[in-house]
Amino acid sequence: MDTTIVSGALHLLCQPNKVGCAFTFAYRCENRGAVPLYVMDAMPQVDHETHAVTANPQAVVVIRRADGVALLGKFIAPLPQDRVVMAPDLPLCTRLDPGQAIDRELQVPLPFAETSPYFPDLRLREYELAEVSGIVFAIGFFAADTQGLFAAPAAYAPEYHVLSPTRAPVVAGMAWQALPVKRLEILRRKDAFPREIKSHEAW
Repeated sequence: MDTTIVSGALHLLCQPNKVGCAFTFAYRCENRGAVPLYVMDAMPQVDHETHAVTANPQAVVVIRRADGVALLGKFIAPLPQDRVVMAPDLPLCTRLDPGQAIDRELQVPLPFAETSPYFPDLRLREYELAEVSGIVFAIGFFAADTQGLFAAPAAYAPEYHVLSPTRAPVVAGMAWQALPVKRLEILRRKDAFPREIKSHEAW
């Protein structure tokens, strides 16, 4: 049976499916608490030719953990260890007031592979096949009353909020749902791809 986690008043319910050449995750996030929440909902992306910034609601993080479980969804990806990153790329967020909910559908293209905003896709030979024992679908969020957190509408996508920490650390919450799978494989990256989430926080 699927396990739904209510974390910090964010209730997550996900219905997975396979449609064509993609896994689809239709999900609903509901704020059942008394404080507004900023729910991670998209990532900024830059057009290499025009340098225009837009919001990508289909950006996803996919990590195969050491226990064989694939963690995927919209949350703060682990920072690279092979370079200096001054601050994490925080997802764009949708504000949910108490009692409000959003319905979304996230598509993960096949072949199923590890991915992160910090790493471009690799050539096929730079992956290796690995078994997946289960899937955990996760959505990150911040409580609006978090000290040291500044939020403002994104100039290029005002339906989303840009969040910035004004002091360190600022800890984010994560709601997740366990999804059992049968005979699933993933393309596991062979490069210096970080997989450990020590704590869900921004710096």
